[in-house]
Amino acid sequence: SRSALVGQSVLVTEGSVRGRAVGRARRALQADMCKDSVAAADAGKKKVQILDEVVNSDLSAARNEYHFRTPFLVDRLSPLLRDQRDLPMLCLLLNIIEIVVPGVLIVYGVNLYEPPLPMLVRNLAGLAYVVSLVLLFQERFTLCIHFASHRNLFHSEALNLAIGWVIAPFFGIPSGVYKLHHVIMHHIENNHELDTSSTEMYQRDSLPDFLRYWLHFAVLIWIELPYYTIRTGKYGWTQAILGGLCIWLGSIVLLAKYVNLCATIWVFCIPHVVAMSAMAFGNWAQHIFVNPKDRHNNYALTYNCIDTPVNQTTFNDGYHIIHHLNARLHWMEIPQYFYDNKEKFEKSGSLTFRGVHFLDVGIMVMTKNLRGLAEHYVHLGPKETAPTIDQVVEKLQGWLKPVPAEELGKKAK
Repeated sequence: SRSALVGQSVLVTEGSVRGRAVGRARRALQADMCKDSVAAADAGKKKVQILDEVVNSDLSAARNEYHFRTPFLVDRLSPLLRDQRDLPMLCLLLNIIEIVVPGVLIVYGVNLYEPPLPMLVRNLAGLAYVVSLVLLFQERFTLCIHFASHRNLFHSEALNLAIGWVIAPFFGIPSGVYKLHHVIMHHIENNHELDTSSTEMYQRDSLPDFLRYWLHFAVLIWIELPYYTIRTGKYGWTQAILGGLCIWLGSIVLLAKYVNLCATIWVFCIPHVVAMSAMAFGNWAQHIFVNPKDRHNNYALTYNCIDTPVNQTTFNDGYHIIHHLNARLHWMEIPQYFYDNKEKFEKSGSLTFRGVHFLDVGIMVMTKNLRGLAEHYVHLGPKETAPTIDQVVEKLQGWLKPVPAEELGKKAK
């Protein structure tokens, strides 16, 4: 019938309209995808930034390693310093005494209060203490003990020892362990085979590989570090680490048994887990890029991070190549040393990033965001020779691979 024909015609017309609309949508989507592909290709061909165009805040920014300058005490105690440029370290240590010690007393006081407070209140006090410790001081103190282990801070040997034996346990670092682990083992062995914290044998953008690394760094280190001292004939350090571990563990056991278990867990045990995990990821990130073809070269086993606010809270820790070249160079001299030796860094093919620090680099690598990281790469040579983003990504991918098994154990040529 006529009405049926009309109905069929309407349906055909509507179908044609929908078909054309779908076709237009598909073509628009394909056009957008092409645009995205072209944009991604163009981004990959974009040249990286060059050092000559960077205004590096590390050269002139105010120090931010401490929170406030303690009146009277700083002036009275500053003559104890071997180098007056280390005044920020003294200010930081005074801040720690003035804030962390009362925090410890509060945690123990809350847990010893009579009649006993609810467990929730006691744990909240402990949690508040740990969060405050981590946010205010953990990174700052770790880098303070780091540089103080390479260069004695005070004229008095007793004060120098107090940093690693008395203050360190409150930040989760067992007594007397840091200098052995970092200065004696890590720097002497230089991220190679005898260094139990070496990253060379791992695929360094792999989560399973990092978990294996964390196990060695945070747990097995208490077996592997004493074994290292025996294997290398450093028997004095064997006695030191065993003595330090006995003092640290013994103190924790005594405080837990005779003072308060809950408070001791929050003040000493949880900070230990936090510290060892943070230092494990920190060292992993610092040595996440290793050129497997040139692993004995200090320019090829780590990288530099410049022009980042974190350098003002960590005593210029971002310049890690320089630190491995000369660990005793004063932290205030490091940024200028970088510029004074720019040509050496360029010729060696070393890596330099701007505006990010080790934590940022580690997270970007572990989340497979090498392109985002390449945006922070800084070319040290002239603009004409600057690599593209794609070229930097390719280089970074090559430096994440494990050192071949047949290369491990070979001496530097």
